[in-house]
Amino acid sequence: MEGKRQLEKRDFGKRLSLDSSLVEYMDSNKYIEHLLTQLEEQHRNLWREKLAVARLQREVARSRREGTMHEKLIHELEEERHLRLQSEKRLREVTLESERSRVQMRGLQQQFSRYTLCAIWIDHITRCRGL
Repeated sequence: MEGKRQLEKRDFGKRLSLDSSLVEYMDSNKYIEHLLTQLEEQHRNLWREKLAVARLQREVARSRREGTMHEKLIHELEEERHLRLQSEKRLREVTLESERSRVQMRGLQQQFSRYTLCAIWIDHITRCRGL
């Protein structure tokens, strides 16, 4: 009986040893699976970060182009404003010159009318004397 108990204890110990090895094996498999899961998660996170970096790089490039375009537009607007101011100044000068010419033309027309009237009077007087 005593021998049988020792055999049972030994078998139990072997089973316990096998069971603990199995548990360790299962634990190590779970740990490997856990590590693989972490690795996959890190890979997904890395992929997401790469996508985010690429998106930000595109956005930076676009904003640089827009910044350059914005500066170009501001320069063109300033140039257009300068040209408009020059045109308005020239328009005022031409309008003033036109008004002066109109006044001068009116004066010349009045003077011509007086000369014509005088010429008619002189012609009339000379005809009258010649009679």
